[in-house]
Amino acid sequence: MNSGGSTSVGLGITVNDFARYVTDGTVNAVAVGSDGTTYIGGSFKYVGPVTGSGVPIDTATGNKSATFPMVTGMVAATAADGAQGWYIGGSFTYVGGVPRNNIAHVLADGTVDSSWNPNANGAVSALAVSGSTVYAGGSFTSIGGLARNRIAAVDASGSASSWNPNANFEVWALAVSGSTVYAGGGFTSIGGLARNHIAAVDATGNATSWNPNPNAGSGVYALAVSGSTVHAGGSFWTIGGLTRPGIAALDASGSATSWNPNANDMVRALAVSGSTVYAGGDFTFIGGQTRNHIAALDASGSATSWNPNANGEVYALAVSGSTVYASRASGAWRGTTSRRSTRAAWPPPGIRTRTAASTPWR
Repeated sequence: MNSGGSTSVGLGITVNDFARYVTDGTVNAVAVGSDGTTYIGGSFKYVGPVTGSGVPIDTATGNKSATFPMVTGMVAATAADGAQGWYIGGSFTYVGGVPRNNIAHVLADGTVDSSWNPNANGAVSALAVSGSTVYAGGSFTSIGGLARNRIAAVDASGSASSWNPNANFEVWALAVSGSTVYAGGGFTSIGGLARNHIAAVDATGNATSWNPNPNAGSGVYALAVSGSTVHAGGSFWTIGGLTRPGIAALDASGSATSWNPNANDMVRALAVSGSTVYAGGDFTFIGGQTRNHIAALDASGSATSWNPNANGEVYALAVSGSTVYASRASGAWRGTTSRRSTRAAWPPPGIRTRTAASTPWR
């Protein structure tokens, strides 16, 4: 690391050195060479630039956005605002130096929206946008200036609307289809009715008659809507009246369809592209095939030949054209070790892209 800061903290190292770089472990020794280069040693494996916990990434180069503000805390959910900006949710206190508790709007130019501040008093785990309304789910009990237990609709001014499903436990997944909001989580009551871990909520905030009713003690972590079908992923064993371990397709009546990939462990992430459903999670077998933590499933529920073979759990998925973006905790794709560069180029730990084979995008 090249020394070039302005405030000395001893050993010839400046505050700016520490502000620009981070390791993934403990630094036990520091020395500065005669040319101003700082050498560090310790129990870490990777060194890279400080980016904060959430940044947009260039899909062509893998480089981070130069204008996105630093987030102090953890980002757990993002949603595009439709104008090249982003809504972000998580467990954080500042965005770009501006106080923002757990939810914020970052404009296209990288500035924090000064007029939108819902100020959630607990973590925001899920976001979904429909028109000028932002739906938020999490563990909060107050947001947008009103008491809202774990799920809320926030308007363009940052205020909570009258929509109030009032979940009795955390909401971890949201999806919007027309005037219906699908919610997944650990709750057993929402929208005024008993609903185990998954529900459809109408425009008034009431739960509809749609009730897949997964087994008690489970959870729904991922939702994806395709037409009249809702795909659900989680830790359930039964859902929609049938045995469907970890993943299911639910019809308009709330019943499970014949589609049954039968995962051997929980599904944490889902993305749909045409007739293909991409799944990520803890599983090592799905769709009748060995698939480590990530898979593509066809219309019959069988795994396709697409097999990225991740060596760690996959927590998030997104599809753009023929490319699937996946995020995980750490590790490698098919023997290619994840790396954080000691230079300022962006190679975030736990993010890779795959088409038929791993691309050079880092």
